[in-house]
Amino acid sequence: MTAELPGFVGLSVRLTGFDAFDLYATGMVRLYHDTTLDQLGREAVGRFLADLEAVGGDPDRLVDETSRDIARAITHLWYLGVWPQLARSVHSALGRERANAAFTVSPEAYTEGLVWRTFHGHPAGAKAPGFGTWADPPPGASVPAHADAGLGGA
Repeated sequence: MTAELPGFVGLSVRLTGFDAFDLYATGMVRLYHDTTLDQLGREAVGRFLADLEAVGGDPDRLVDETSRDIARAITHLWYLGVWPQLARSVHSALGRERANAAFTVSPEAYTEGLVWRTFHGHPAGAKAPGFGTWADPPPGASVPAHADAGLGGA
């Protein structure tokens, strides 16, 4: 299965927009790969990969409902650390005997979710940014012109 991880990361790069370095840095690659296979089954993942290849690797061009929902589920997993509930029709089409319910895959998945990186945020209760960092604007934010006005004289 270790040989499958680079392929899963390549797929995840296309789905999330994050590069492979960022995905590996979460420490979640193996867990997310294994969760995906466990929830969908190898056969369904194989069909999904074939569908994706047929549209040139562009997830936005997927037309099959099952493949689109699989792409959504894997993306959801990376951003939130939660395997989502699949569409009823997709769950039925997969014929899986697993409950179709959302679940957090691990406590670390919450803190490593890509959602926090998208807005330079920090998960509540974990990964504190450090004392006083709230006083600085987030990376890429502009400082309002009036921010320094009035600080010198009181």
